[in-house]
Amino acid sequence: MKRTEHSPRKKIFCSSKVVSIEDISPSVKGLKLFIESNERPAATFKAGQWIDMVIPGVDTVGGFSICNAPKDLVDNGHLQLAVKFSDHPPAHWIHTKCTVGNKVSVRVGGKFFYQETNKKHLVLIAGGVGINPLFSILQHRRNLTIGKSNGVNDQHTALVYSAKTLQELLFQEEIRKICTEIGAQCDFHVTQEVVQKLSDISGNFNTEKISEKSLSFSLSSIEPDIADCYICGPPKFIERIEEYLLQLGYNQDHIFYEKWW
Repeated sequence: MKRTEHSPRKKIFCSSKVVSIEDISPSVKGLKLFIESNERPAATFKAGQWIDMVIPGVDTVGGFSICNAPKDLVDNGHLQLAVKFSDHPPAHWIHTKCTVGNKVSVRVGGKFFYQETNKKHLVLIAGGVGINPLFSILQHRRNLTIGKSNGVNDQHTALVYSAKTLQELLFQEEIRKICTEIGAQCDFHVTQEVVQKLSDISGNFNTEKISEKSLSFSLSSIEPDIADCYICGPPKFIERIEEYLLQLGYNQDHIFYEKWW
């Protein structure tokens, strides 16, 4: 919690119950929490935010990005997380001890979230498990787009996602489906995978790190002066991508990120 101690957060913790836990990659567990209807108003969140998690018997408070859309909490009472294995006590508990039926307390926080601005276009750039809050934002964007009464969508969306291996690219199928639904550009980068393993995989895959040149290509349908950009990943990744975006003409005031690795 030290990394986020100065970040805004709600005052109230809510009770939640683990209703599913599964492997979604060799190093990441997918966790679904259920919150009863009477507690949901206190658990409402904006796409991109995270939760503090208090686990019985674990002294350290966990901090995990929410990876589903706000509408899913409202409609179904669910908060979803994707937690990478580590020795950090809360993450270690999720990977080694957590079972369906366990109860944990959660509190929503964070200043990194989808913002309603006058900008038309949306750029999402993720490194590793930094996809979590951006996947929440992508789903929220889909819900907003589908909910338009006139069916017209002149707001372009582009997602660029980098991971070391193909298996560590989380939510691939869901991302492809959403991008198809809303006509979004979607490019994956796999930086430590043998090229032959990608030969039969459909989609826009690159076998190198995101570069200014590749980013320019991925964002070719986006007008920089009317775009909001969200970046999530390790600090050096964020710094590098921010520099590329500035070089490509994106507005510093509309590049959003939160460093808490």
